[in-house]
Amino acid sequence: MPLRRFENNPLLTPEDVKPTRDDLTVLCTMNPAAVRVGDQVLLLVRVGEAARQEAEHVCYLYFDAEASELRTGRLRRDDPDLTRPDGRGWFHRGKMLLTSLSHLRIARSGDGKHFTCDDKPAIFPTTPYEAFGCEDARITPLDGRYWITYTAVSDRGVAVALASTSDFVTFARHGLIFPPYNKDVCIFPRKVRGQYVCRHRPYKSEFNDACIWTAYSPDLLAWGTHEITMSPEPGTWSSDRVGAGAPPIRTSEGWLEIYHAVDADGRYALGASLSDLEHPERISTRGSVPVFLPETPYECDGVYDDVVFSNGIVTDGETLTVFYGAADRICAAAVTTIDEMIDAAKA
Repeated sequence: MPLRRFENNPLLTPEDVKPTRDDLTVLCTMNPAAVRVGDQVLLLVRVGEAARQEAEHVCYLYFDAEASELRTGRLRRDDPDLTRPDGRGWFHRGKMLLTSLSHLRIARSGDGKHFTCDDKPAIFPTTPYEAFGCEDARITPLDGRYWITYTAVSDRGVAVALASTSDFVTFARHGLIFPPYNKDVCIFPRKVRGQYVCRHRPYKSEFNDACIWTAYSPDLLAWGTHEITMSPEPGTWSSDRVGAGAPPIRTSEGWLEIYHAVDADGRYALGASLSDLEHPERISTRGSVPVFLPETPYECDGVYDDVVFSNGIVTDGETLTVFYGAADRICAAAVTTIDEMIDAAKA
């Protein structure tokens, strides 16, 4: 595999992070966005917290926007309408209740390998559309600011919100830019043909596969000119769905991307692709085999097993540091080069 894991993985675990309240437990530190700011590498980490469980009740968290307060919900464990398909949540009367509520928190490093997490969240739920959490950010430096896309989860659906910052101290919130059901939005680091560009991933339905799409915008808020860009491939490691990762990297060969894919058994892997510089909705080449698979214990055993999921890359010359979440529980990293990923995209 052309990605080489850091020897000091995992970089962040739930035990490294302070909960926002004494009555909560940190369950996961995962799926970090990444950016270099001055002499520091910053990760915007998804931190999942849970209420303490009770013997006779399932307890879950939700943000009450009217009261502007994080609350705990309870359901009896013997409720016949309560089922648990996997470690990420419960279903009650056809609707999912997450076992944890996520927010986004900054972790900082001087060497890009040893990180210290802030005690307080950077982005925490504030609206009804974030009642079940803020998840899986991407960061794009653009026009003198850092633009952050993230998944907003609630009983209204899974949508995508936009925030921005100039200093990673104060954050402006710009609201939803994609309605349910959508996620995996990353914004390109420069305009193409005078327009902003992004990838997004509508959910699978009885009519459509879970594909990566491309969209254009004049202002980063209103998105249109949507085109399907990449689809799952039946019978392969990407047979169930594909989704965009970190913002694309501009190279002489095209827009280089490391994306995630899921197979029929639910295993997540990473792949590489190149798209046309002037028409990035057109994939030029796509690797036939994964560039990274879950193989270590911390990638194969966790809240959800067999997962590597990357939404953060830091570029230093030709070197790429790929930050990723493993088994829906911890943060880790691997290193590669632009040339290696270009070769992988052509393989």
